[in-house]
Amino acid sequence: MMSFVRSAFVIGRRDFVATVYSKTFFFFLIGPLIVIGISVLFGNVTQNAAQQDVRVTVAVVAGDQDYQEIEAARTRLNPAFAGNDLPELLHIPPSGDRDAQVRALLRSSDKRVVAVLTGGVAQPTLTGSVAEDGNVRRQISLILDEARQNRLLARSSAASPGPEVHVVRVAQSAGSVAAVRAITARAGQLVLFMLTVLLAGMLLSNLIEEKSNKVIEVLAAAVPVDAIFVGKIVAMLAVSLVGIIVWGSGALIAGAVWRAGGPMLPDPAVGWPLFVLLVLLYYVANYLLLGALFLGIGSQAATVREVQTLSMPVTVGQMLIFVLASFAVGPFNSPIGIAAAIFPFSSPLTMIARAAQAPELWPHLLALAWQALWVWMTIRFGAALFRRNVLKSGARRRWFRLRKAR
Repeated sequence: MMSFVRSAFVIGRRDFVATVYSKTFFFFLIGPLIVIGISVLFGNVTQNAAQQDVRVTVAVVAGDQDYQEIEAARTRLNPAFAGNDLPELLHIPPSGDRDAQVRALLRSSDKRVVAVLTGGVAQPTLTGSVAEDGNVRRQISLILDEARQNRLLARSSAASPGPEVHVVRVAQSAGSVAAVRAITARAGQLVLFMLTVLLAGMLLSNLIEEKSNKVIEVLAAAVPVDAIFVGKIVAMLAVSLVGIIVWGSGALIAGAVWRAGGPMLPDPAVGWPLFVLLVLLYYVANYLLLGALFLGIGSQAATVREVQTLSMPVTVGQMLIFVLASFAVGPFNSPIGIAAAIFPFSSPLTMIARAAQAPELWPHLLALAWQALWVWMTIRFGAALFRRNVLKSGARRRWFRLRKAR
């Protein structure tokens, strides 16, 4: 046993040092940081530009009084529509031929008018590229109804406004807590999924160079084949953790700089320190589960082209696993939630979402033990594929010859 561990350590140290001290590893580390920095830098600019592109503008051809009533009604209704959902209103005083004015407004590329409202509050007509039962028509009708009701109330001397809605604010409720923690649950799932997709997929091509120059046969003659497999997957796990530490440090610095200006994720149910620890543990389990499988499958490929062919079904499989785990956010005690927690390849993603939503710790102890069992089984399966490929045909004969020479 000690000989196996020592051999795996030697192989792992060799791969780790060769990867970390390579010239390209620096670009591996700074690549995601550059992407994140550019995204943060231009995020607000592109968001504002996108909002301008999709903004709906309706021109209102009416006198000052009519327009003021319509705009006041829109102002009253706007908070109920999240501020940006109602169409923007553009006041155009009536002049000359109304039909010609409407056609000119619709043709104008500067104003970017979707429709033109004429006739004021009393006899409204909406002209433009809008559907009879579309959102623009419904929202304009709602604004005009609000303007008419306000006009009736203003003209009626007997009318008196009803009582305002009185709000009794409490610190939190079960529904509000569940809703906000679901955001953290999905964010944790997404981070875990993206890290695994980015890093575990590298194992598919890990053996191409060594198989092409026959190094793998020399290693197989010197140490147990299973030790080569375990050493390689542990080395790549260590490399990925180095990258995560660097990227996590960059994220913490960025969070400290932009904390006052951006929204923060809601606190997870288990608390941030334990949640971060569970993210790390579930990442290790997820990486070893998928990485052992990918390394075993990738060992069957003889060329880079074959690895590229394998990448597509591997990515699709990961997406299906992520979809299954995403269904378990919220109803984690439902049949699909329990199934996603039991299925080993979706279990880490499912359980990290549970950590954000429920404070109990015992399910995580069971889940980590269950995943550890499947890690061992997956490593054994991947090592079997690896061994079968290394020792087949001519490689088998050379392996026995080298072993005999020792």
